[in-house]
Amino acid sequence: MHGTAQPPLTAGHVIHWARWYDLLGRIPFLRAIREKLVELAAPAPGERVLDVGCGTGTLLGALAARLPGLAAAGVDLAPGMARLARARVPAAALAAADAEALPFRAGAFDLVLSTSTLQWIPDVGRALAEVRRVLAPGGTFCLAVFCGETLRELREAWREALPRDVPPATHRFPAPSEVRVALQRAGLAPVRFDVEVRVRRHPSVRDLLESLRSIGAGNAVRGRREGLGMRRAVLEMIRVYEERHGWEGHIPATWEIAYAVARRA
Repeated sequence: MHGTAQPPLTAGHVIHWARWYDLLGRIPFLRAIREKLVELAAPAPGERVLDVGCGTGTLLGALAARLPGLAAAGVDLAPGMARLARARVPAAALAAADAEALPFRAGAFDLVLSTSTLQWIPDVGRALAEVRRVLAPGGTFCLAVFCGETLRELREAWREALPRDVPPATHRFPAPSEVRVALQRAGLAPVRFDVEVRVRRHPSVRDLLESLRSIGAGNAVRGRREGLGMRRAVLEMIRVYEERHGWEGHIPATWEIAYAVARRA
């Protein structure tokens, strides 16, 4: 995304992408996370709100419907997504920007939210420092983030399928304790911290992998090598996964989600 020219986004592209992304947003698993975060945030009239990793503006749209006239803003690293969010929530201030360098002045917001985003950011500490910077004193940060038990079945299958000298092919998710410590180090004091585990069932491992790519989590599963050797490893991983965890024609995928409400001192 950095420094790459983006092709013009036509009205047809906007409609097609928005419909596709909205279908993903209706997946009960993802919708439940978003709805819980909104309930935890409990935005009040007159608050200035920022959504970090806003995608096509689904969360911002829900907030706008709940509180008409809400002073809202959003950022997403993907310029196309930021443009779609702008079309969806015209009253919001939308920008294509990195969570590690938010384009807002210090103390600009009373409430910052982020759902299913920070686990993909290379430098979470820097992103959280940016959240604290743009929060007004006493402001609130509400976070939903995937944690360490997420996709544990997939990680175990990869460990067995890959040669011992090959690094893991899956993303490392932070432990809930790491999330809490990172918040505290950034100057964001947790006032509520909940962890829940959800298990989704898929008809096959291939279906799971496609599902991960479709929700923007492809970097959780991509291999670090190319060619015949990796293709063989993928087939072995699928065999191990289905042999170890398959049950009545389905395979499980575990997701661990930490929810945090933190205050800026």
